[in-house]
Amino acid sequence: MPQADGSQKAVEVHIFPEAMRGTGEGHRQWDLQPQSTMTNANVEQTVAGVDGRTLTLKYKDGEKKIVVPPDVPVVSYVPGDKSELKPGVKIFVAAATQASDGTLQAPRVNFGKDGLTPPM
Repeated sequence: MPQADGSQKAVEVHIFPEAMRGTGEGHRQWDLQPQSTMTNANVEQTVAGVDGRTLTLKYKDGEKKIVVPPDVPVVSYVPGDKSELKPGVKIFVAAATQASDGTLQAPRVNFGKDGLTPPM
């Protein structure tokens, strides 16, 4: 989230596996909250501070420094199986498109494991 002083403060952090490196790389508007942004980048540096860790993130066209408060959820992605998608499991689906038969198709479905609610 952009702050009044021009800094950025994380509301959640997602760690991609190596195979997803470069996915959605860049800094842009995001619809999680009003005025929110998203930065997909590589972590170049971390510094511990009073308000949490500050990450220096680098991506193709730029760099951002983002403060990550201690209470921010940090999740990582691991391969799953569609058999794990059961009633009651919380999911997040991005970039779904509708096929001609009316079904939805998505490149991936993120779901919480062991009761976790996926952020986003």
